[in-house]
Amino acid sequence: MGREESWNHKISVIIPAWNEEATVGDIIYDLNAQVEQFPLTIIVVDDASQDHTAKTVRGCKAEVISLARHMGAWGAIQTGFRYALQKGSKVLVTMDADGQHDPACLSSLIEPILNRNADVSIGSFPERGSTGRRISWRLFRKMSKLPLLDLTSGLKAYNRRSASLLLHPQIHLLEYQDLGTLLYLKKAGMEIVEVPVHMQARKYGHSRIFNNWKSVIKYLIFSTLLCVSKYPIASDKAVRSELP
Repeated sequence: MGREESWNHKISVIIPAWNEEATVGDIIYDLNAQVEQFPLTIIVVDDASQDHTAKTVRGCKAEVISLARHMGAWGAIQTGFRYALQKGSKVLVTMDADGQHDPACLSSLIEPILNRNADVSIGSFPERGSTGRRISWRLFRKMSKLPLLDLTSGLKAYNRRSASLLLHPQIHLLEYQDLGTLLYLKKAGMEIVEVPVHMQARKYGHSRIFNNWKSVIKYLIFSTLLCVSKYPIASDKAVRSELP
Protein backbone atom coordinates (compact mmCIF):
# COMPACT_ATOMS: atom_id res chain seq x y z
CA MET A 1 0.00 0.00 0.00
CA GLY A 2 1.53 3.33 -1.05
CA ARG A 3 1.92 6.07 1.48
CA GLU A 4 -0.34 8.51 -0.37
CA GLU A 5 -3.06 5.86 -0.69
CA SER A 6 -2.63 4.65 2.90
CA TRP A 7 -3.59 8.03 4.38
CA ASN A 8 -6.91 8.00 2.52
CA HIS A 9 -8.76 6.75 5.59
CA LYS A 10 -11.15 8.24 8.10
CA ILE A 11 -9.00 8.86 11.16
CA SER A 12 -10.47 10.04 14.46
CA VAL A 13 -8.46 11.27 17.45
CA ILE A 14 -10.40 10.78 20.67
CA ILE A 15 -9.38 12.88 23.67
CA PRO A 16 -11.01 12.23 27.06
CA ALA A 17 -10.88 15.47 29.03
CA TRP A 18 -11.73 16.23 32.64
CA ASN A 19 -10.97 19.80 33.74
CA GLU A 20 -8.32 20.28 31.05
CA GLU A 21 -9.10 23.82 29.86
CA ALA A 22 -5.45 24.82 30.39
CA THR A 23 -4.07 22.36 27.82
CA VAL A 24 -6.79 21.03 25.51
CA GLY A 25 -6.80 24.09 23.23
CA ASP A 26 -3.08 23.80 22.49
CA ILE A 27 -3.44 20.07 21.77
CA ILE A 28 -6.23 20.69 19.27
CA TYR A 29 -4.15 23.41 17.59
CA ASP A 30 -1.16 21.06 17.26
CA LEU A 31 -3.39 18.25 15.95
CA ASN A 32 -4.91 20.49 13.31
CA ALA A 33 -1.39 21.22 12.10
CA GLN A 34 -1.19 17.53 11.13
CA VAL A 35 -4.15 17.78 8.76
CA GLU A 36 -1.80 18.67 5.90
CA GLN A 37 -0.27 15.17 6.22
CA PHE A 38 -3.50 13.21 6.58
CA PRO A 39 -7.18 13.98 7.21
CA LEU A 40 -8.43 13.51 10.74
CA THR A 41 -11.37 14.33 12.98
CA ILE A 42 -10.72 15.51 16.53
CA ILE A 43 -13.30 14.38 19.10
CA VAL A 44 -13.00 15.66 22.65
CA VAL A 45 -15.16 13.87 25.21
CA ASP A 46 -15.75 16.33 28.04
CA ASP A 47 -16.09 14.11 31.10
CA ALA A 48 -18.45 16.40 33.04
CA SER A 49 -15.70 18.95 33.64
CA GLN A 50 -16.23 21.66 36.22
CA ASP A 51 -14.14 24.20 34.32
CA HIS A 52 -14.39 25.62 30.78
CA THR A 53 -13.06 22.57 28.94
CA ALA A 54 -16.13 22.23 26.68
CA LYS A 55 -16.22 25.97 25.94
CA THR A 56 -12.54 25.93 25.02
CA VAL A 57 -13.04 23.01 22.62
CA ARG A 58 -16.02 24.68 20.94
CA GLY A 59 -13.78 27.63 20.16
CA CYS A 60 -11.35 25.34 18.31
CA LYS A 61 -11.57 23.13 15.24
CA ALA A 62 -12.82 20.03 17.04
CA GLU A 63 -16.02 18.24 17.97
CA VAL A 64 -17.04 17.96 21.61
CA ILE A 65 -19.23 15.42 23.37
CA SER A 66 -20.29 16.58 26.83
CA LEU A 67 -21.13 13.84 29.31
CA ALA A 68 -23.88 14.45 31.86
CA ARG A 69 -21.86 12.83 34.65
CA HIS A 70 -18.25 11.97 35.30
CA MET A 71 -17.49 8.52 33.86
CA GLY A 72 -13.71 8.37 34.11
CA ALA A 73 -11.21 8.22 31.25
CA TRP A 74 -12.21 4.73 30.10
CA GLY A 75 -15.93 5.53 30.01
CA ALA A 76 -15.17 8.71 28.07
CA ILE A 77 -13.00 6.82 25.58
CA GLN A 78 -15.73 4.23 24.98
CA THR A 79 -18.17 7.07 24.29
CA GLY A 80 -15.72 8.46 21.75
CA PHE A 81 -15.32 5.00 20.19
CA ARG A 82 -19.07 4.63 19.67
CA TYR A 83 -19.36 8.06 18.10
CA ALA A 84 -16.33 7.61 15.81
CA LEU A 85 -17.40 4.13 14.67
CA GLN A 86 -20.89 5.40 13.87
CA LYS A 87 -19.27 8.13 11.78
CA GLY A 88 -17.39 5.48 9.82
CA SER A 89 -13.87 5.98 11.21
CA LYS A 90 -11.39 3.31 10.19
CA VAL A 91 -8.59 4.29 12.56
CA LEU A 92 -9.26 5.48 16.11
CA VAL A 93 -6.53 7.15 18.14
CA THR A 94 -6.69 7.86 21.86
CA MET A 95 -4.66 10.73 23.26
CA ASP A 96 -4.48 12.33 26.71
CA ALA A 97 -5.57 15.93 27.22
CA ASP A 98 -2.77 16.91 29.63
CA GLY A 99 -0.15 17.73 26.99
CA GLN A 100 2.07 14.67 27.43
CA HIS A 101 1.42 13.20 23.98
CA ASP A 102 3.02 14.83 20.96
CA PRO A 103 0.68 15.07 17.91
CA ALA A 104 3.77 14.87 15.69
CA CYS A 105 3.95 11.14 16.61
CA LEU A 106 0.62 10.39 14.92
CA SER A 107 2.01 9.35 11.56
CA SER A 108 4.36 6.70 13.02
CA LEU A 109 1.66 5.54 15.47
CA ILE A 110 -0.98 5.05 12.79
CA GLU A 111 1.20 3.52 10.11
CA PRO A 112 1.14 -0.10 11.44
CA ILE A 113 -2.67 0.05 11.42
CA LEU A 114 -2.91 1.46 7.91
CA ASN A 115 -0.40 -1.07 6.59
CA ARG A 116 -2.39 -3.87 8.28
CA ASN A 117 0.62 -4.99 10.29
CA ALA A 118 -1.27 -4.62 13.58
CA ASP A 119 -4.73 -4.21 15.07
CA VAL A 120 -3.49 -2.00 17.91
CA SER A 121 -0.48 0.31 18.00
CA ILE A 122 0.84 1.66 21.31
CA GLY A 123 2.91 4.83 21.61
CA SER A 124 5.65 3.59 23.92
CA PHE A 125 7.89 5.78 26.06
CA PRO A 126 9.02 3.67 29.05
CA GLU A 127 11.63 6.28 30.02
CA ARG A 128 8.86 8.43 31.49
CA GLY A 129 8.13 5.96 34.26
CA SER A 130 9.14 6.59 37.85
CA THR A 131 10.94 3.86 39.77
CA GLY A 132 7.66 2.69 41.30
CA ARG A 133 5.91 2.63 37.95
CA ARG A 134 8.74 0.67 36.31
CA ILE A 135 8.63 -1.89 39.10
CA SER A 136 4.87 -2.21 38.55
CA TRP A 137 5.38 -2.64 34.81
CA ARG A 138 7.96 -5.37 35.39
CA LEU A 139 5.65 -7.20 37.78
CA PHE A 140 2.59 -6.94 35.54
CA ARG A 141 4.59 -7.91 32.45
CA LYS A 142 5.68 -11.11 34.16
CA MET A 143 2.21 -11.96 35.43
CA SER A 144 0.28 -11.03 32.31
CA LYS A 145 2.76 -12.44 29.77
CA LEU A 146 2.28 -9.26 27.72
CA PRO A 147 5.60 -8.56 25.94
CA LEU A 148 5.17 -4.78 26.13
CA LEU A 149 7.53 -2.19 27.59
CA ASP A 150 4.99 0.56 28.28
CA LEU A 151 1.87 -1.00 29.78
CA THR A 152 0.10 2.22 30.78
CA SER A 153 0.45 4.44 27.72
CA GLY A 154 -2.76 6.27 26.82
CA LEU A 155 -1.49 6.99 23.31
CA LYS A 156 -2.87 4.20 21.13
CA ALA A 157 -4.25 3.59 17.66
CA TYR A 158 -6.93 0.98 16.92
CA ASN A 159 -8.50 -0.41 13.78
CA ARG A 160 -12.28 -0.85 13.65
CA ARG A 161 -12.12 -4.51 14.72
CA SER A 162 -10.20 -3.85 17.92
CA ALA A 163 -12.12 -0.69 18.82
CA SER A 164 -15.45 -2.48 18.29
CA LEU A 165 -14.28 -5.32 20.50
CA LEU A 166 -13.64 -2.89 23.34
CA LEU A 167 -17.33 -1.95 23.32
CA HIS A 168 -18.26 -5.47 24.46
CA PRO A 169 -20.58 -5.21 27.53
CA GLN A 170 -18.07 -7.05 29.72
CA ILE A 171 -15.46 -4.37 29.03
CA HIS A 172 -17.67 -1.80 30.76
CA LEU A 173 -16.67 -3.45 34.05
CA LEU A 174 -13.14 -2.11 33.68
CA GLU A 175 -12.05 1.08 35.42
CA TYR A 176 -8.75 1.60 33.60
CA GLN A 177 -7.88 1.56 29.92
CA ASP A 178 -4.55 -0.25 30.05
CA LEU A 179 -3.96 -3.79 31.36
CA GLY A 180 -7.54 -5.02 31.25
CA THR A 181 -8.10 -3.89 27.69
CA LEU A 182 -4.73 -5.25 26.54
CA LEU A 183 -5.43 -8.65 28.08
CA TYR A 184 -8.86 -8.72 26.46
CA LEU A 185 -7.47 -7.77 23.06
CA LYS A 186 -4.74 -10.39 23.34
CA LYS A 187 -7.37 -13.02 24.22
CA ALA A 188 -9.29 -12.03 21.10
CA GLY A 189 -6.22 -12.64 18.95
CA MET A 190 -5.52 -9.00 18.15
CA GLU A 191 -2.01 -8.14 16.99
CA ILE A 192 -0.51 -5.49 19.30
CA VAL A 193 2.69 -3.58 18.52
CA GLU A 194 4.62 -0.80 20.22
CA VAL A 195 5.92 2.27 18.41
CA PRO A 196 8.66 4.31 20.12
CA VAL A 197 7.54 7.90 20.74
CA HIS A 198 8.61 10.83 22.85
CA MET A 199 6.34 12.20 25.55
CA GLN A 200 6.42 15.56 27.26
CA ALA A 201 6.21 16.16 30.98
CA ARG A 202 2.70 16.91 32.20
CA LYS A 203 2.14 20.67 31.87
CA TYR A 204 -0.45 21.00 34.63
CA GLY A 205 -1.96 18.83 37.33
CA HIS A 206 -0.88 15.33 38.29
CA SER A 207 -1.53 11.69 37.56
CA ARG A 208 -4.96 10.63 38.80
CA ILE A 209 -3.73 7.08 39.41
CA PHE A 210 -0.27 7.67 40.85
CA ASN A 211 -1.21 10.78 42.81
CA ASN A 212 -1.59 9.23 46.27
CA TRP A 213 -0.98 5.88 47.93
CA LYS A 214 -4.68 5.07 48.18
CA SER A 215 -5.09 5.37 44.40
CA VAL A 216 -1.85 3.49 43.77
CA ILE A 217 -2.82 0.58 46.03
CA LYS A 218 -6.28 0.38 44.42
CA TYR A 219 -4.70 0.29 40.97
CA LEU A 220 -2.13 -2.32 41.98
CA ILE A 221 -4.76 -4.64 43.50
CA PHE A 222 -7.10 -4.29 40.52
CA SER A 223 -4.33 -4.85 37.96
CA THR A 224 -2.83 -7.77 39.89
CA LEU A 225 -6.18 -9.56 39.94
CA LEU A 226 -6.53 -9.04 36.19
CA CYS A 227 -3.04 -10.38 35.55
CA VAL A 228 -3.44 -13.42 37.77
CA SER A 229 -6.77 -14.31 36.19
CA LYS A 230 -5.52 -13.40 32.67
CA TYR A 231 -8.98 -11.75 32.46
CA PRO A 232 -10.98 -14.93 31.63
CA ILE A 233 -14.23 -13.06 31.05
CA ALA A 234 -15.21 -15.06 27.99
CA SER A 235 -14.04 -18.01 25.96
CA ASP A 236 -11.86 -17.34 22.93
CA LYS A 237 -14.71 -18.49 20.68
CA ALA A 238 -17.19 -16.15 22.36
CA VAL A 239 -14.81 -13.23 22.16
CA ARG A 240 -14.12 -13.74 18.46
CA SER A 241 -17.82 -14.03 17.74
CA GLU A 242 -18.19 -10.41 18.82
CA LEU A 243 -15.78 -9.15 16.17
CA PRO A 244 -17.36 -7.20 13.32
